[in-house]
Amino acid sequence: MTDIEVLDETGTNATLQRRIGTILAEVVPLVQPTTELELPQLVIYRIVSPQTWQSEQQSQMDQAFTALRARQPWWKKPAVVRREAAARSAFRRTAPLLRDLVMGATVSGPDLLSQTILTPEGLLHTGVTTDEKYLTQVVAHELVHHAQNRASRHGARWAASRSAPPGPAISVLEEGHARWADRQMTRKLFGAPVDADTAPRSDHYRRVAGDPRVADMYAARQIPYTVGCKLVEAAAQGVGIQRMNQVWRDGLLLPSQSEMSDPELWATRLKTMT
Repeated sequence: MTDIEVLDETGTNATLQRRIGTILAEVVPLVQPTTELELPQLVIYRIVSPQTWQSEQQSQMDQAFTALRARQPWWKKPAVVRREAAARSAFRRTAPLLRDLVMGATVSGPDLLSQTILTPEGLLHTGVTTDEKYLTQVVAHELVHHAQNRASRHGARWAASRSAPPGPAISVLEEGHARWADRQMTRKLFGAPVDADTAPRSDHYRRVAGDPRVADMYAARQIPYTVGCKLVEAAAQGVGIQRMNQVWRDGLLLPSQSEMSDPELWATRLKTMT
């Protein structure tokens, strides 16, 4: 049994809070049959201000780099420090703009819980709140991240593997898997997969998306969804969901760069290693 909490921390979005709660009641029972992954006992969705979104994303990045530095031998730490400095600089430049383009984000919480944070402004400018189908897809997508985090213990299982997992592989796997799963769930609910990327964007969204400071970065952020979805589709068809799910426990099963380019290669390797 999964308990659901939807919190309106803005104090001004009670209608959105009720809509998300209603959607979660519909999609929570679909996650395990679709992914064969269990949700945590408590699922938390928070409606927050753009400023809170930005500060919590910054905190997540800080935690990720701290964990990465801790896993590296001393001679690799300077390279991690340089990567962190570059990431911080890019975040400071683009976060105030990107926060209006983001539909949702699922972050780590206390006691290995996940929390999904949504901003009313982001949902408005992306057009997600114009149609319950779009909002359902976004809520379902983020819900799958809760199940992933439970399975991988927020990546701790990969960090404990015999080799450190490559960062791009994790992003491609997690976002591609969530995209694949939300397509399955929205097909069950609406008869066809829903793609919130087709929602009507606001004029503000279009202006920000065309800003040279964020255009290339935002385009790159979409790659894990498309590449990863094809990767997971190939694995699901090639070895089945249950066997593919071993990847959440073993970093050695994460896809390589060549496998991300040719999903059939990953499916073939999973077939021989699982």
